[in-house]
Amino acid sequence: MRLAVVAAIVVLPLLYFHRASLTDEVFIARDILRVYYPLKQYWAERVSQLQFPGWYPYDGMGQPYTGMLISGAFHPANLLYLLLPLGPALKLVTLLSYVAALGGTYLFARLWGMGRGAALLSGLTYALCGYMVGISNNLLYLMAAATFPWALWGAERFLRQPSAGRACATALPLCLVLLGGDPQSFALCNGMLLGLVLLRPGRSDVLRMAPRAGLLIVLGALLSAVQILPVLGILKDAQPTAGTFTQATLFSFHPLRLLELAFGPLFIDPELARAASSPLADELFQSGMGTFWVPSVHLGLPALLLLASALWTWRRHPLTWKVAGLALFVLALSLALHLPLYGWFYRWVPFWSSFRYPEKLLPYFLFACALGAGAGLEGILREPALARRLALAGFGLALVCGLLALGEWRWHVFSDGMVGALWKNDDARTLGILHGNFLQAALLAAGSLGLMGLMLLQEHRLTLRTGALLTLQFAVLYLANEGTYQVTYTDLLEQPSGLVDVVLQRERDAGTVRPRVFSAVNNPLPSRLPPGLSLLDVTALGLVSTLAPNTTALWKLESGNSYLPAHSRRLGGLITTFDSFATWMGRLFGLYNVRYISLEARDFARMRGNPDVVVAEDPRMEALLIGNPRVLPRAYLATPVCVADENAARTQLGSRSFQPGQQAVLECAPETPRPAEAAPGAEGLGQVRFLHYAPESVELEVDARMPAALVLNDAWYSGWSAMLDGQPTPILPANVLVRGVLVPAGVHRVTFTYRTPGQRLGAILSLGTLGLLVLAVLIERRGTVRQATPPTHPGQARNDLNALQETPGPL
Repeated sequence: MRLAVVAAIVVLPLLYFHRASLTDEVFIARDILRVYYPLKQYWAERVSQLQFPGWYPYDGMGQPYTGMLISGAFHPANLLYLLLPLGPALKLVTLLSYVAALGGTYLFARLWGMGRGAALLSGLTYALCGYMVGISNNLLYLMAAATFPWALWGAERFLRQPSAGRACATALPLCLVLLGGDPQSFALCNGMLLGLVLLRPGRSDVLRMAPRAGLLIVLGALLSAVQILPVLGILKDAQPTAGTFTQATLFSFHPLRLLELAFGPLFIDPELARAASSPLADELFQSGMGTFWVPSVHLGLPALLLLASALWTWRRHPLTWKVAGLALFVLALSLALHLPLYGWFYRWVPFWSSFRYPEKLLPYFLFACALGAGAGLEGILREPALARRLALAGFGLALVCGLLALGEWRWHVFSDGMVGALWKNDDARTLGILHGNFLQAALLAAGSLGLMGLMLLQEHRLTLRTGALLTLQFAVLYLANEGTYQVTYTDLLEQPSGLVDVVLQRERDAGTVRPRVFSAVNNPLPSRLPPGLSLLDVTALGLVSTLAPNTTALWKLESGNSYLPAHSRRLGGLITTFDSFATWMGRLFGLYNVRYISLEARDFARMRGNPDVVVAEDPRMEALLIGNPRVLPRAYLATPVCVADENAARTQLGSRSFQPGQQAVLECAPETPRPAEAAPGAEGLGQVRFLHYAPESVELEVDARMPAALVLNDAWYSGWSAMLDGQPTPILPANVLVRGVLVPAGVHRVTFTYRTPGQRLGAILSLGTLGLLVLAVLIERRGTVRQATPPTHPGQARNDLNALQETPGPL
């Protein structure tokens, strides 16, 4: 039986994702293409060369790699990218995440006293619910959602009976939640450890177990120090990801989408697996992003009916309402724009203001609901009379769903009657999509509930009934959500196309200093889809072909766009100050070594651009590649213009007196030695030659005819240090964004070196904690072996086992 459960835990996710697991196709939608493929490819390339990446040069003029939490630089799953090609490796990590989610939920449910069938239903419902399937396009959040059930399982075991092994079994998955790249889930998971303490029946139990939970939290933080300290080390230099409450509450969950728990993805376009229309997402659901975080949060009506049964069966047990309260608390947090709780957290909870996208919190709510569904199945297996009553309820709800389907078919009660009344935009196409979605969902709900009622009436075949309910739940989840994950072939990752190919051909002799590009294409989709390609294929092809960030990193092209979250706050300030694209085209792109710009053809015509600067055209994507005639070198000498601070530097940069290429605006501290400024427009300051150029180290030979500023057109960050002829010299912010060093006249050698702030101390703390945990486990096991004595007779053995057996938690 145990082997059958293990097989089910592995096989069910692979069967569900058969379009990926049984073919050569790979996950590629949304941030899988734009974030994770480039980041993981970069990690694998550097580590395969025995170099651990500290700096990432391919986005936003460069930014820290290990300090960028979403890089997941320290997660052990990265080892797969060394063993397998990029696409298959990421696919394997994704599929294993679903196996982990199912297995972790199963173990937690078993620990709380459920039988194998009920626990398997809990795991199946959570791992393959609409949220989990939909988040297959965003790897780090999938990995976090798949890992935290293991942390809660380990914590529950440790709270009941502390040991070094159980502490290790909790701290490691807790640490992996953060190492995967999701700090908000890490914070909430720590909160759930305290929540497990609050579930204890008495005050004395709570007081006794609170220090145990505190110890687990400390251990998890220490193990994660190698990631936490680098992130904290760059906070002062990085652009805040949620600088305002409005930014923090983008992708807030909407109460109307609670209908999806029962009926599935009602508000999406099935062909696109995203919101049926951007106005619907923004105007009715207040997403702020033109779509939803995930296309569905579906659990299925059979699971919800079992959940309701569990709440009724154990309604007099305090634990039932404590768990329900915790689940509703998380749901209230996700409803950030509709309830005040998230706002209170944003204002008063330390570091919470750096989090964003409240819908990301839903896995913790859905996890509790899945456990409740398993508890409901456990209840009907124990009480046959309850199964009969639940069957009658299922038949009644099936009738209601059938009537809803009839009402939608004849009178459009949902699409026109409800959504049309709430949403004043009379978009017939969008309402037509919602009409089809609801009609199909209501029919599926009616059929599944009817089948469930028939299964529950089979009183004398409990094993068969359990298997039938598991099959039904799998089918319901599959039929509702399977279309919300997207896969395609790996050609996009292996063969450059469109404007990318043009740049690579023109820059094939560029050497180690790669060309910098910028994408100004807002809509990478052509007006007409090429024949034979799906919309996903065309979208992915458009992103790659038009140099969209961060896809250019796949071809080792640096991007001036800022897409990843650790880009410099100085770049964010520049974008806010100089919000005119004409200013960037006319001055700033060239100043910051942006050699090529991709632009939609209609935008270029509207700007009345000079056709002589057009390098190439991609007629499929209706985009142009512009060569920048004013581009400055990656490194050059200029006359220094010293100012007091960043604001003054931005002002100077925008003034008409500033001469790009001839002058460099430096933020000089009062004690910084300042060379005499040459006359504006002075020429022939000297030559700069690259001796070595790597992400974390740059070496240049400078031949300066007079004291000057050496400008290196890569992002300034405080982790960089410089040496002038072997002696330390300060790096000054140059032209607001990049690095500058003052050099005297003569021939000099200047080296730039990057060290991630806090990484060394973090590594020491993490490795030290891990070593101590391993040592404690070894000592504990050795002591257990020494203390073990053979029983004097079989009855004594049974008594000893009973004494060691843990009491399962109440349902």
